Amino acid sequence: MGGEEHHTSSAHVTPQQRGISSFVLKIAAIFGMTMNHAAYIFGDTLPFWARCVLFAGGGLTFPIMAFLLVEGYRHTSNIARYASRLGIFALVSQIPYGLFLAANLNVLFTLLMGLGVLWLDDNARNRALFWTGLAAGAVLSLACDWGFLGIIMIYLFKNLRGERTAIVAPVGLAIFATGMPQLAELAAGAPTGDWSALPFALYPLIGCSLTIPLLSSYNGQRGRPMKWFFYAYYPAHIAVLGSLYVSIFGTLPHII
Repeated sequence: MGGEEHHTSSAHVTPQQRGISSFVLKIAAIFGMTMNHAAYIFGDTLPFWARCVLFAGGGLTFPIMAFLLVEGYRHTSNIARYASRLGIFALVSQIPYGLFLAANLNVLFTLLMGLGVLWLDDNARNRALFWTGLAAGAVLSLACDWGFLGIIMIYLFKNLRGERTAIVAPVGLAIFATGMPQLAELAAGAPTGDWSALPFALYPLIGCSLTIPLLSSYNGQRGRPMKWFFYAYYPAHIAVLGSLYVSIFGTLPHII
């Protein structure tokens, strides 16, 4: 979601362009989101070790999506078209997302609000107006997947660009904010043999952490174009996973 509006051709890769293209990042995000949603939809029907593996891989997804949203914003030639595309797929995705996965709004709404914050950051008449808009976006995003934490990460990815902390700070925020509560829960349950929080702790500690070297290796190149596939994959894979659950168990999965 993002990062597809731009980039020079990758036909002739110079030494400065070696690394990971947005295509590779999107493939990693696709694997991560599939693992994460499979873990949530199939839940306790899976072996404990499988949930640990799936949640650990799931942590790859949002930092990559947030990063590529910022890249897409920086290079888009038409912000209104970019926002419209995000909005349309957010609405379409809400059908399988709400039916099979969760009662809140899906992550594309978070990205859409993040895009609005990026635009406001560059176009607000004054900083007071921007900070008001950022606060409003953060509050509204509480109804969405990743919530205000996602909005702050998107803002940091944009405004720390070029700094040594450009990748570590936004991802580190996610690791700390989502990982520490899970570690506390894990520590509380460990003496009694309750390890149920472990899969959720692995999401930020393993998955999100792995995005730091991935994003740090980004070479600014598009690689193979896959804009429409990436957008369509989001609702499609949720619908497939949910339908598979229904076909196996004869009922809808538990909604989180």
